[in-house]
Amino acid sequence: MNHRHHHLITKTALVAAVLLGSSSVDASSTTRSLQKTYETIKGRSCFRSLDGMIESMTDLAVKYPDLLTMESIGKSFIKKNNPRPSDYDMDYDLPPGYDIYAFNVTAANSARKSFEKGKMLVTSGVHPREWAPPELNARFIETLVEGYNNNADITWILDHNEIHAILYVNPDGRFISEKYPSSYWRKNLNPEGCGNGVDLNRNLDFMWGDANGASDNPCANDYHGSSPNSEPETQAVVDYAKKLFPEGQRKDDPEKEMNTAFGEDITGVYIDIHASGGFVYYPWGHKDAKSPDNEALEALGRKINYYNGYKLWAGSQPDFMYEASGDFSDYMYGALGVASFGYEIGDDFQQDCSTFEDKVVPINLPSLIYAAKIAMKPYKEVKGPDVLKINTRLLSGRVRVVANASDSKMVNSIKGFPGHSSGNQIITAVHLYLDVHPDDYKEGSDKMWDMEVLDDNWDTTEETVRYEVPTRGLSFGRHTIYVQAIDSRGYKGPVSSTFIDIPAHNSNLRGGP
Repeated sequence: MNHRHHHLITKTALVAAVLLGSSSVDASSTTRSLQKTYETIKGRSCFRSLDGMIESMTDLAVKYPDLLTMESIGKSFIKKNNPRPSDYDMDYDLPPGYDIYAFNVTAANSARKSFEKGKMLVTSGVHPREWAPPELNARFIETLVEGYNNNADITWILDHNEIHAILYVNPDGRFISEKYPSSYWRKNLNPEGCGNGVDLNRNLDFMWGDANGASDNPCANDYHGSSPNSEPETQAVVDYAKKLFPEGQRKDDPEKEMNTAFGEDITGVYIDIHASGGFVYYPWGHKDAKSPDNEALEALGRKINYYNGYKLWAGSQPDFMYEASGDFSDYMYGALGVASFGYEIGDDFQQDCSTFEDKVVPINLPSLIYAAKIAMKPYKEVKGPDVLKINTRLLSGRVRVVANASDSKMVNSIKGFPGHSSGNQIITAVHLYLDVHPDDYKEGSDKMWDMEVLDDNWDTTEETVRYEVPTRGLSFGRHTIYVQAIDSRGYKGPVSSTFIDIPAHNSNLRGGP
């Protein structure tokens, strides 16, 4: 089934940080691989097998206990029910049954407690025949772990947020897919009806059973199961998500109230990674119509597209492909209120390694990091201006900081699309903070400055700004610069940051004016 491969878990560590631009680092100086051999899928040395992945993630959690924890959140159908081989009409060996593991990436020693942190949940492995999603999800975890204290953005993300990941929602099916690749196994291992499982991505308790987007035929690939959340794998994810995202932002009757907006005060981001086709999708999925929070959801979809170029599969978009009812994306938004998305990565269920490494990982890791930035206030911050670049230069007694902020560039980058409503405001201010994140800033005790616009006029959707931070009195060593832009509607955009290093004798520095 599989073979051993010298898999360096941080092969892509910090690729995302480099591509983000504002706080790039030398990846060679920050890679801390476990340097251990893990099992991979036969013929795909870039994809760890189910067993190899769990082993590698376990090792990573042991090495970085203050950044990564793992827990079993439920059991697969086989492990929970222990069915007999005779229950199935197939010639495949049954899997042994598995725990379903969730991983939490956060700085355990940061000043914020868990209840004060934003939450992001990323799932993969819902459809086992899609080999690349769990590996991309794992690379995301590794990038975050390796980037902490080496990349400014990743450091504050983990200080202020928890990034949760479930690599294999459907481990039983993954066993079948890896051992019998020609099966192209999609569903779980519940033998009811046709004996080939339930499509977990049609089993959620939001618009479950809608005939437009799922089937009641047990033999169909999109069979929705006998009842909402009937499958142990589905229930495990739902129960875990309910613990993460606040109960207070949920509606009393999600389906009856689906046309009522959640508003801008919700918190939480959810992303479900699938393959393939090159799409990013968001609600609604069960019908070709916009959700009541479409302005924010579409803005984030467009900004994800800025990184990966994927088509928008969403209600009222030209690339809406077909209805899917009872899926994870609609449920997480409709029932729990979070900003909810799905990716369809690559161009093949069993993606080749060269495409995965060169064309899937580099464009998707930065988009995941961007989504992680806004996990606390996604519906507000996504409507604000983005700080696209920060450059610093150490001069005599000061640090010159130059930044580029844009309200329009990321959200209006799709050719042929009309301008988005959140992307036509002028930039009215850009604030620079030293050694304090904007959300933690206390007037009078912390340092914050208004950056100066280079052309002397705050009159466009994109501005280049500058400020010279005095270094006299600063301790030598590392400091962090945070930059946040504000537009004419008052929206504050995502925070961008970079490290600066002050030498021991900074008063003797020489530099240009």
